Amino acid sequence: MISSTARDLPEHRDEVKDACLRQGFFPMMMEHLPASDHDAIEESLRMVDESEIYLGILAHRYGYVPKGSAISITEMEYNRAAERGIPRLIFVMGPGHPLLIEDVEMGEGAEKLKALKQRLEAEKVVRFFKSVDGLRGDVIDSLSRLREPNLTEFHYVSDIPAPPEPYIAHPYTLLQTGRLIGRQPELNALTEWVTRGVAPIFNVVAIGGMGKSALTWHWFREIAPLEMKPLAGRMWWSFYESDATFENFVIRALAYVSKRSREEVQKISAPEREEKLLSILDRGPFLIALDGLERILIAYARMDAARLSDEEVGRHNDNLLRKTADPRTGAFLRKLSACRAVRVLISTRLYPADLQGQFTSDPLPGCLRLQLPGLGDDDALNLWRAFGVAGTREALLPVFDRFGKHPLLIQVLAGEIKRDRRAAGDFERWQRDHPDFDPMRLPSVEDARAHVLEFALRGLSEAERKALHTVAGFRMPAAYDTLAAILVGDGKSFANERALDRSLTDLEDRGLLGWDRRANRYDLHPIVRGVVWNGLDQSARRDVFASLHVYFQPLPVMEYENVNSVNDLTAAIELYNTLIGLGRYDDATVVFCDRLDDATLYRLSASRLRVELLEPLFPDGLDQLPRLTDRDWQAYTLNSLAIGYDNGNPSKAVPLYRRHNGLRESAGDTRSLTIGLRNLADGLRLIGALHESEAASRRALTISRELADSYREAISLQWLGLTVGARGESGESRLALERALRIFQEEWHQQSEGLINAYLAQLSLWLGDTANAQSFADRALDMAHVERHERDFIRAARLQGQAALALGNQALAEERLHHALTRARAVNFTEEELPALIALAELRRRQGDPKAARPLLDDVWEPAERGPYPLFYADALNVLAQIERDAGNTTAAIEAATEAYQKAWCDGPPFAYHWGLEKARAHLAALNAPEPQLPPPTTNPNTPRCLTQIRRRQLPKLRRRNQTEPHFQA
Repeated sequence: MISSTARDLPEHRDEVKDACLRQGFFPMMMEHLPASDHDAIEESLRMVDESEIYLGILAHRYGYVPKGSAISITEMEYNRAAERGIPRLIFVMGPGHPLLIEDVEMGEGAEKLKALKQRLEAEKVVRFFKSVDGLRGDVIDSLSRLREPNLTEFHYVSDIPAPPEPYIAHPYTLLQTGRLIGRQPELNALTEWVTRGVAPIFNVVAIGGMGKSALTWHWFREIAPLEMKPLAGRMWWSFYESDATFENFVIRALAYVSKRSREEVQKISAPEREEKLLSILDRGPFLIALDGLERILIAYARMDAARLSDEEVGRHNDNLLRKTADPRTGAFLRKLSACRAVRVLISTRLYPADLQGQFTSDPLPGCLRLQLPGLGDDDALNLWRAFGVAGTREALLPVFDRFGKHPLLIQVLAGEIKRDRRAAGDFERWQRDHPDFDPMRLPSVEDARAHVLEFALRGLSEAERKALHTVAGFRMPAAYDTLAAILVGDGKSFANERALDRSLTDLEDRGLLGWDRRANRYDLHPIVRGVVWNGLDQSARRDVFASLHVYFQPLPVMEYENVNSVNDLTAAIELYNTLIGLGRYDDATVVFCDRLDDATLYRLSASRLRVELLEPLFPDGLDQLPRLTDRDWQAYTLNSLAIGYDNGNPSKAVPLYRRHNGLRESAGDTRSLTIGLRNLADGLRLIGALHESEAASRRALTISRELADSYREAISLQWLGLTVGARGESGESRLALERALRIFQEEWHQQSEGLINAYLAQLSLWLGDTANAQSFADRALDMAHVERHERDFIRAARLQGQAALALGNQALAEERLHHALTRARAVNFTEEELPALIALAELRRRQGDPKAARPLLDDVWEPAERGPYPLFYADALNVLAQIERDAGNTTAAIEAATEAYQKAWCDGPPFAYHWGLEKARAHLAALNAPEPQLPPPTTNPNTPRCLTQIRRRQLPKLRRRNQTEPHFQA
């Protein structure tokens, strides 16, 4: 809570707010008093009651005194804070502070203010300030003593008002200059959009740093209320916030437009909420602004979304990545484009594929798209001058043109010239003093941008450079607490946090550093990061990593059970990253094994993160062994990296499993060999090599029994059960899975029981035993809550959805399948994403909506081919064949069924995908079409077919990661 008698001094208020945010505190301040005295007192005291710290700033006014009261609201607030016993920080404007005569209160108010100051000096330690900067520094010093470490996880969503009052759920606070500079053509286009009523949706598309959010925020706040009449209400929603999911948007938007409470709206089912919201928006002239929509697209709906560069996404800018992670969201957007009354303003890095034609890149009817270019000439010059820097049009525009008039680069260059003492803010003079500055000679826009940034970095102080290098050394955004711990103190870059704050503020003003005010974290724009890091030699990089290592090494290990998100692993990831940077690959591997392996694989299903972490252990290339001194660790790393590839690209994983197994076999490590064999069996099953997959699982089973290792025996049985089940040996499959389940129940206290229940559910679905399928799927979900593994939740939800679909419960199938698909896409779990899509397509077909089914299948083809995942491919093709049959498209149905037959063939019967092959045969028979001629079946693997009686054994408890998932480490 900030209370101030200096409300008329906005620069003081803004600086104090900024300082509070810097320290991880969210400031509460009454910007304007309510209309009535009673309401003003009530609101002020409410904010004090909700605050953890009271921060009072006294200038030369006593403050507003309500009628019938003897004291001001400011003194009332202080009294309430004293009653509550919360920390109270008091700052008083000193005699040396410059003033205007109207800033000073005379008469009775002056006497009361004097008495209040004397009281405060007697009760508390009061600090006097002589300037705005001095006040900011004093606030930072005082709060730093009260700040608890790592206050980095918080978000803000405002209360829901009644329309037509605007509902700004997440205020935008990142305008570079405090106001929008230029962009008049784009503002005019937005105004024309609402005045002419040409389309319900307007998309502003641009790469990061181009100012799309600033543009839409300014128009939403300043222009739309004047131009859009009548206006039933307007809402601003930012998907950049931590809890700003699509579901939360629908809930709060419906509560706003319907004038109902959020609690009441939450009781409505999700599909009904969406329909009610669309119905109201179709009738009422509302304005809805959706900022950062890319965060709900597949390309960004992932755990490391904040780390994605525009260049990385641009390299893969296909339709699949630009679709919404949840198809239901995409369907809602498409329906929104058909609403008549509402106007929806979207800002996004990627244009949503759900809002374009199926066969073209053109926007759907009802949608407009504006690709935000670099600034115009006049706007670029005006932005330059807004930073207080001079220069002629003739000298500046050729330079701006060379780097595409990117607003961030203009800010960066202006910041350097403004701070150059010799140039005194004059571009031509600075250019004469730096004759090697010549972006005109460079061949590309990217080279010119890097050239500008190199010069911007030259003017930094040594401490500022150190701060920038430190942030660049982080793999993830750096929390303020962490930077303060690394950079502040005796012998470090900054003597105190006040000095650190000055440097961080300067780096922000220059455009070199980005500050996430809500999370109190710092990061670099990808352009800046590349130039900063590439400008460091190997020695300087090692120094950065060494300082980070000193900080992260002693931090306590996060307990496996407490890991719920990638943020919980920040310290371990940064420690691992520093060891890689220092070339200490052996130590990095130990950190990965002890602190990251279980969590990244099991708890979070973070396969992509796993690959990104482990690939640097192969600096000589993936065709070589990892650069580790111990052969066991080399094998472990091969297996671990293969597990990462297994999700999404199992064909890339299989060779790594083979190399792991070769190392284990040559070393005579049969226990670890069984792990590699089982993982190999799973990878081979996914790519359709069912003959070798079964042979690998049978060999693992044989070795486990020879070792009298009941746990590994049970795991081998579950893989064998799944493989033989896929090829139609349902009796042996059930026997293997049930025996594995019995071992876990009797000897291992439910370890891996959820996974086996999931496989029994899958077998039941293949057999058409829907009641048992539902029971097993429900049990799998119950066990997922025990172990809390993300993959288990996703798999169980998908199986519940398929069982519900088979039982005719389409509403439950809809909810469960969407839930599974959204979570699978969030963690890039391709192995579950594809069957969820196929099941949803079948659901749409049964609902009589083949038009909605086809796009779902379109999302299957590319990843199923890339994997490859021939079993899933066959299932999808069989659904497509039925869709074509329903539509009377005989030729297309025959083509789909024939290809399904080919995909399901695998190694040929009996090592074919039985269930896909039989469905394809049924389609072809119904269509009077011949079966295709394919290679002869693979011979029997000549391995034991019978399962011997399992004896109960008591064995030492294994590491957790060997107990809970289908993939294991040696």
